[in-house]
Amino acid sequence: MRAPPRAFNGFTLVELLVVIAIIGILVALLLPAVQAAREAARRAHCQNNLKQVALALLSYHNEHKVFPRGAYTHPKDGHSFDQDGLGWATKILAQLEEAPLYDQLVNNEIPGYQGDPWRERDPANMGGIFRVAHSASLRPIAGGDTVLSAFICPSVDLPQHVPDLGYWGLGATPTRGTGYATSHYKASRGPCDRGMFWRTAEGLRNGGGCAPFDVDGDGALDTPKKKPYRRVRIEDVLDGTSKTIAVGEAAYVAAEDSFDMFPMWMGTFTEDGSVLFKTESVINCNIGGLRSFPLTPEQSTALLPAGNLSDDCAYSWHVGGAFFAFVDGSVHFLTENLSLRVFWLLGDRLDQEVIPSLE
Repeated sequence: MRAPPRAFNGFTLVELLVVIAIIGILVALLLPAVQAAREAARRAHCQNNLKQVALALLSYHNEHKVFPRGAYTHPKDGHSFDQDGLGWATKILAQLEEAPLYDQLVNNEIPGYQGDPWRERDPANMGGIFRVAHSASLRPIAGGDTVLSAFICPSVDLPQHVPDLGYWGLGATPTRGTGYATSHYKASRGPCDRGMFWRTAEGLRNGGGCAPFDVDGDGALDTPKKKPYRRVRIEDVLDGTSKTIAVGEAAYVAAEDSFDMFPMWMGTFTEDGSVLFKTESVINCNIGGLRSFPLTPEQSTALLPAGNLSDDCAYSWHVGGAFFAFVDGSVHFLTENLSLRVFWLLGDRLDQEVIPSLE
């Protein structure tokens, strides 16, 4: 007898297409959740970085009884090199468990800066330490090309080293900063250089330099006056350590012709915006659209208050705001809708105005 034909069990083409469509729908539904979870992890990492930096600053203060300056530059305001020098981050390398890098910096090979790279008067007017290094070798000094995880926010998509001009399509021409490791965090100058950090020349300058602003909230414009100071200690933070910003996110480059503003942890040459930000502009600089660099012409236009390109904003790659470490070591996410007056006062350690809860 002939055996009956065997029945083959399997998917029909229609069934297979239905299964594929269902899998596609599930993936589409899960992908945003996965991306959100990844961004949440990146945000937590970024927040923890700022926490570690703030604690390192406090540890430095406990040891030296003073906070580091924002930038150790030529002390004469208006001098050709008053924005050339090492930044605040170099002072806390040991507190960030980077003692070998600190020792390498101290024992650098730059004539006139060996043993004390923070010296503020350049030898024989040769220029700041960055200019000397660039003229001598066209390469970063003493470990300046070392990428430090404490200064890298995983949400940011900037080159980990300051690029040459080829980054903007202008030809592979090195600049004074080319090759230095970048940083996604800067120290706060506050408003009118009344914040926690400043470069030497500005710290010694008296008065002026700030437009009128309603500091006390009475509706009338005030003109805050600076006063010369050589140091900042805990007792000099008159607003309280939990109400004064120390360090924040500022990971952007204003425009293609501002390579000297590229954020880096080592220090500053020509433009102190590479290590310092102000609280005089709104958080995230009014830059709309996706976070990508170089900035679009429209985004660069948003950085033109009073016709001057701004490199002073606090800026993050998180949606809606940025993380800031306060002097007491706490870290807060401040939204970009925060009142400019409140942001101003949070950066000012001297105003003694009462700030409501940040939560």
